[in-house]
Amino acid sequence: MVRSGLQQDVINMYRQGVRNAMSKTAEARPAFLLHLRYNFRHPHLRPRDYTAIEHQLRRMSRTLEMLSDPSVQRISVSNEMRSWWDGEIAKGSTATSGSTIGSEKESDDRDQITKKDEQGRDRDQWAGKMPGHGGT
Repeated sequence: MVRSGLQQDVINMYRQGVRNAMSKTAEARPAFLLHLRYNFRHPHLRPRDYTAIEHQLRRMSRTLEMLSDPSVQRISVSNEMRSWWDGEIAKGSTATSGSTIGSEKESDDRDQITKKDEQGRDRDQWAGKMPGHGGT
């Protein structure tokens, strides 16, 4: 799979964070990993929001540089991070147990894109009209 430079930067930064977490003691490792996961998921960024992604990379680079110092032995994890991770685990367990439900939803979404409405127009994101163009 061909990746853009920005994607490579994000992957390399995440791998650096995992290596940093693995260099810590076994007791502190889960907190470092949770901190890393949470900060890579929050705030949620769209893939095309390049400036925000670059900003987060610069911010995370400074954070990882600070956390990679050998004198940093522990990190505090907020209740918000813990509850987010519990929710992620719950989502993962329901996705594996109810995989047919997810595929049903995906097929519904696919059908909505390809079906035509009553007037014969494709049912797409804007119901056949471009926003701000007078319906042309």
